[in-house]
Parts: sequence; C-alpha cells; structure tokens
Amino acid sequence: MKILVTGVNGFIGTHIAEKLQNDGHVVIGLDISEAKSDCITDFYALDALKEDVQATLGNIHPDIIIHCAGLANVPFSLEHSLEDFQANTTMVYRLLEGMRRSGLTTSRFILLSSAAVYGQPDRLPIRESDELKPMSPYALHKKMAEEICLYYEKNYNFNIRILRIFSAYGPGLKKQIFWDMYQKIKKNGYMELFGTGEESRDYIYIDDLVEVISLIALDDKSDYVVWNVANGEEVFIKDIANIFAKRMNIDPKLVRFTGKIREGDPVNWCADISRIREIGYVGKTAIEEGLEGYLEWVRGM
Repeated sequence: MKILVTGVNGFIGTHIAEKLQNDGHVVIGLDISEAKSDCITDFYALDALKEDVQATLGNIHPDIIIHCAGLANVPFSLEHSLEDFQANTTMVYRLLEGMRRSGLTTSRFILLSSAAVYGQPDRLPIRESDELKPMSPYALHKKMAEEICLYYEKNYNFNIRILRIFSAYGPGLKKQIFWDMYQKIKKNGYMELFGTGEESRDYIYIDDLVEVISLIALDDKSDYVVWNVANGEEVFIKDIANIFAKRMNIDPKLVRFTGKIREGDPVNWCADISRIREIGYVGKTAIEEGLEGYLEWVRGM
C-alpha cells in the first residue's frame, strides 16, 4: 500500500510512519516543516492551509491518507480559537476537497479525531453512538471536522474512517499530563495538579495506538465509520499520579490537587472498544509499563 501520513513529524505521525514502513508499506510524509524521520519513502514540505493540496495529492496518489496533522491543545484553543479552527477543521476540508478534485475518491481517508468530542458523557463506557457535547473550541472543531468527513462520505461516496482517540501517551509527547507531572517534579520536588484526583481517563500507549490505527486503516471487512480508540479501562488521576510519583522516587504525599476543574476538561472517561476488538485489537501495554517507557525517554532527553 502507498500511505500518506500528514503531520508526519508530530507525535503520532512519527510513530505510525515508522510502523507502516516496518510493515512493508510505501510511506509518504507530509508536514509543514522539513522531514525529521528516516522511516519514510518520500517527503513533501507543504502548508496544507495555504498551498496547492490538490496538485500534491494528485502527484502522490496514495491508497490511504492518515491525517495526523493539526493541533491538540485544549487550553491553546480557548485562547486562539481561530487558529485552532483552521488547523483542525479548515485543513480537513482542504484535504478532502483536494482529494475530490484530484480524483482520489476511492482512497481511504483516516481522520484522527478526539474523545474530546464527547465532552462529559452521561454514562460509561462511552459508545460511538453517544451524544457529542464538546466543551472547548478544540472539541468543537474536531466535531466539525468529523461532520465534514461524513458529508464527503455521504455525498461523494468517500471511504472514511474517523478515529476518536482517548488519552494517548508515550515517548515523544512533550505536553499533556505526564509531561506536566515530570516537569513539576523536576522543578519543585512535588506535583500539583488540577482537579481532585477523582477524574479519570482511558489511556493508550503509543505502540498500542499505532497498532489500532494500522488495523483500522487496512481493514476491509468492517463497515464502521466511527471508532473509539482506547483500552477500555478507566484510570483515576489520583492513582496514576501516585504511580508516577513512586517511579520518580518522591513520596506520594507530595502529590497535591488544587480542586479546580480546568475549563474544557471533562471529569470521567472510559471507552467502549468493542469495535476495535472485533478487528483483532488486544492492548499489550499496561499503564505501569507505559509509564516506564515514557520516563526512560524523558529522562534521556
């Protein structure tokens, strides 16, 4: 297969490109900045918001496009909502329209969406059919990107897959909770976090995540368009913070919570992952093992 990975220099893009290349596929990278990875066959430096996407896509003519490019930062979206909209919604429209105009309507388009579209769910585990209630500009823009994809699927018979990724982590991720924990401990010797600790997330390690992406991208048996991507396990922040503290050799008593809920953050998440289990996904990385891998990477930076 010839597979185009947008945002190939990013956290997920780098890892999925490496996996697909190792699996024998022809991997083409596309990013706004110069290529940083050796695990791709070819690379295009292109700003998909400004430059001619149609010509580039027509030249590459991929079998599959995995769209990893965009922004993934809720606080940033609250302060810079227009920039977030352009990166997470406008770019998707430009890519799909570029595909349509260049005759790539049979190519599969994989949108990396986010569990943020669910907002605060009414029940757990969260199913793909549950109501979407975005709580931030980031979540709203991801929902809008999904709607654009569904429009092209319905009206132009596009081959679309929408992946709602829950809490992904692993080597290479320089933001979000584990990065924040590490920086606070290194700087202060203790850890102060938003919330009460009773908040929960459904974590998936990067190796497992790219396995799911690959399974869905290459699957030809399922008719599902929307997929939850997680491990189906509710992990409480207080528990993960204590595990992290012990791995960092500090007393868990030095883990503190402000009691303040950060704007745009849901309280509890856990995914129903029946669909990815149907196509063979089995999580291989327990949270403790994943944290060891992350700490090994971050300490070696």
